[in-house]
Amino acid sequence: MDNPNIFWNWFKENHHKFLLQQESIYPSSHHLKTHQLADQETLFSDLQLNLNNYCPNLGFVLYGSKYKNAKHQLIISTNANKTLPLKVAYLISKAPKLPRWTFTASIKPIHNLEAIINGTDPTYQFQDLKIKISDLMFLPTNYCPKSKAFDITIYLKTFWKHPHQLLHQAVAIMLEDLLGEQLAHSKINRLTLGQCPINTDNLFHVYDIESYFKTFNPTI
Repeated sequence: MDNPNIFWNWFKENHHKFLLQQESIYPSSHHLKTHQLADQETLFSDLQLNLNNYCPNLGFVLYGSKYKNAKHQLIISTNANKTLPLKVAYLISKAPKLPRWTFTASIKPIHNLEAIINGTDPTYQFQDLKIKISDLMFLPTNYCPKSKAFDITIYLKTFWKHPHQLLHQAVAIMLEDLLGEQLAHSKINRLTLGQCPINTDNLFHVYDIESYFKTFNPTI
């Protein structure tokens, strides 16, 4: 099924639930009760299911606000799948106009690099996973001269706490937000994840990844 209107009709019927959920997690998300967490997980799962019905392998990010009547944002991502940008663009082109909502495709870089370096960048929430781009470190593990792309391992402090599929989706979306889909797809050939070691002297902060790509010299 690739009819975007079916997805958006479902979202229009349920968008108020996301507003309530997003506002309930600010500013004291650590005080959420068990049933609230369960409701939130179900809601996110339903969103992912309906997104999959439009096109498998897409992902999403929700940005909320603690302030009533503030704008909320739904970002649709290709999860680093190079064949899906047109699907995402078409879905966004059919998005309805809803009060308090903006809908975008994760194609261009959207983050303030200075905020990431300072650790003041926004927190992502994927089900029960809360993570920031500034939390990530990376290590290039292989370089292909033909494609000029790298195999990249991203290291997370809580890698062992969450399902690998959830972590992989989250990291792929954050890298697309940091680099833009075009650069992320052209420079990252294979993405793997790992537990961040105690000694990180040999690792790079992920905010340096674009600079690494641009200054890498394969002859050295």
